[in-house]
Amino acid sequence: MVKPEVEALIPLFVIYFVVAAVLAFFVMRKGKTKLNAIDWAIIGVGGALIAIADHVVGDAIFLPSGIYPIVNPPVWFRIFVFFIVAAVVRKVGVGMASMAVYDIVSDLIHFSFAGEPLWIIEDVLTYGLMIDIAVLLTKGKLFGIGVKSFALFAIAEGMILGFLFSFVHPFFTYGFIAPIVFGFVPNHERVTYLLLTYIPGDVFIGAVSAIVANRVAKVIR
Repeated sequence: MVKPEVEALIPLFVIYFVVAAVLAFFVMRKGKTKLNAIDWAIIGVGGALIAIADHVVGDAIFLPSGIYPIVNPPVWFRIFVFFIVAAVVRKVGVGMASMAVYDIVSDLIHFSFAGEPLWIIEDVLTYGLMIDIAVLLTKGKLFGIGVKSFALFAIAEGMILGFLFSFVHPFFTYGFIAPIVFGFVPNHERVTYLLLTYIPGDVFIGAVSAIVANRVAKVIR
């Protein structure tokens, strides 16, 4: 039986994904530069690397309770590689496409497609959409690429995206999708705990990743 306070939030999650899908449509329409073959190749390889960084490298690092999840290797590696992929392509669509590839490869790594297409919908319309909105708003100059004071822009954008990313797992993954897939009742105290522990780490790694992504993108493209 679903707790009343949890049941009351379900319509809000549904509304979010409906609104996000509509917003994603308009964001893609607004993107003036289309993805080319090289972009798709980078997205394909990059999306796979994001999954490996998260579910292979990150999951192999054990940290004791109290340090984790403030320091969260899987999430940190995911953000780090994702920002680099987004910075290299710098076109609307890179975020959602990369997350779609990431999700499919993640399922292959786990040898399970249980819960699909819910996981793809979540990742594409949260992390992916956020990156694409950032690309659109910065007019392709993501993380200060092509700007003189790039460090300030990179840090600011990285921190903002990191802050926004920190809401996804507590609310959407643990609080909504995972209970549907695995059949458990989410605990709102744990949602709060996850949010409060994710925010500082994601904001920090967001800033660091944005600066590194800027430098890598400058070298590659």
